[in-house]
Amino acid sequence: MRLFNIFKKPVAIQDDFFENLRFRKMKAEGKSYFVGKGLFKPTGKEIEYFITANEDGPDQKQKEFYNWIQENYSDLVIKFKPLIEDEFRNWKEDFTIKNFDSEFQLVALSIPNQDKKPLIWDLSFDTEHDENHQVTVEFSGHEPQAVLIDG
Repeated sequence: MRLFNIFKKPVAIQDDFFENLRFRKMKAEGKSYFVGKGLFKPTGKEIEYFITANEDGPDQKQKEFYNWIQENYSDLVIKFKPLIEDEFRNWKEDFTIKNFDSEFQLVALSIPNQDKKPLIWDLSFDTEHDENHQVTVEFSGHEPQAVLIDG
């Protein structure tokens, strides 16, 4: 019977804030999420977002959180830029970010369930410094915790 699930049309919603979203149901409780794309105002570029939610869609707190990220993006960059430099220095000894906005392009972010504390979320970037890898900054609450470079 499971074979026929591959032909099942994915759940999609038209959210008043995030617009077109596709639902990804996960077996683990609280892990289902929506995927969408939209304009990230601070960069003027389209990004992808992953929003932890049930089939009802994102809630108002998640929309407010997304707005908070946009409003505080430049302050967040100041906080996590040294973490990215430290991580890159593991293989490029004198690495320094000269112009973050031209060297790193935000491509995705995650928006967690706002009722689960601490808020664990991330921002992902493409970079001119290594086109085969993506740089992800992990946050707990409003503070950057770690940088991962995946390829």
